[in-house]
Amino acid sequence: MTTKTIEHIGNSVFEERNINPSQLGVSSKNINYWIKEKLIPFASAQQVDKTNKEPKSKWVKLNLAQAVWVSIVNELTNFKVPSDKLEELAYLVWQKPREDKFADSVFEHHINNNPNNLPKHEIDKLKSHLKNELLMEHYFRTIINPFTDMVKSALYRSKLPHNLLYVPDTNDYIFHYEPKDLILELNSIYLKKSMISIPIVPILSKIILLEFDNKKNIDLMYLSNVEKQIRDIVVFKRPKIIEIAFEDGNINPITVTEEHKSREQLAEYILKNKIKKGSKLLIDIRTEDHYKISLIKKSN
Repeated sequence: MTTKTIEHIGNSVFEERNINPSQLGVSSKNINYWIKEKLIPFASAQQVDKTNKEPKSKWVKLNLAQAVWVSIVNELTNFKVPSDKLEELAYLVWQKPREDKFADSVFEHHINNNPNNLPKHEIDKLKSHLKNELLMEHYFRTIINPFTDMVKSALYRSKLPHNLLYVPDTNDYIFHYEPKDLILELNSIYLKKSMISIPIVPILSKIILLEFDNKKNIDLMYLSNVEKQIRDIVVFKRPKIIEIAFEDGNINPITVTEEHKSREQLAEYILKNKIKKGSKLLIDIRTEDHYKISLIKKSN
């Protein structure tokens, strides 16, 4: 995996986003209660901006990892898991790895083993970060943990199963996403107690689709140049039909326009309009004197 790919995945999960909990089916009341009760660590509750003459509420905004976690909490709430157990689960998933310095071990692994063949200046950067206790404690340890590792994995290995397996009776859980036998991974607790399995990829797909269709979010870092062009056409221009030709990493969109005309108007249209080479004119007979014409032409 290249440095660019690693940064790309990291930005996709942790960069500032505008995901509104209401888009995930979570009410403002619930999200603020969950944050207050520490079910959603490292997220800020709704605040009121009193600096203006007319106070405005600052809504809760989530990044991708937080949005996935909120969706999981919502699922478990629907399964009637009590909030005290969810608080403990949130501590185990988010805070305990921070206290155990999980992020430090990840940095040390890459420094000592360099599994992704990072260049020397990147290794030196990791060493510098590792020595900066404030940066590690208040940033990297809050975002690097086994849960966010699974979210990152689901982004680029979506064909593998990515699941949170959770036992409500004991509050035990595991993240299953490695290509290995699930039965071998489960111990006696999981085989003797009722267990909830929450697949991560469908949650992730839903959140990314919300972002894709978010008109306020002009630039999505995780989309390629071609994907951004397609999104611009689909979301902002909203044509009736899209035909796309790929050429040298770019796309050549096709514009479709429709008009309804009588027989005389149709004849006049064909005689007076010069149809651009490479375009298509489709004529659909609706009634004896009613035609629908569709002009399909390449955009300049």
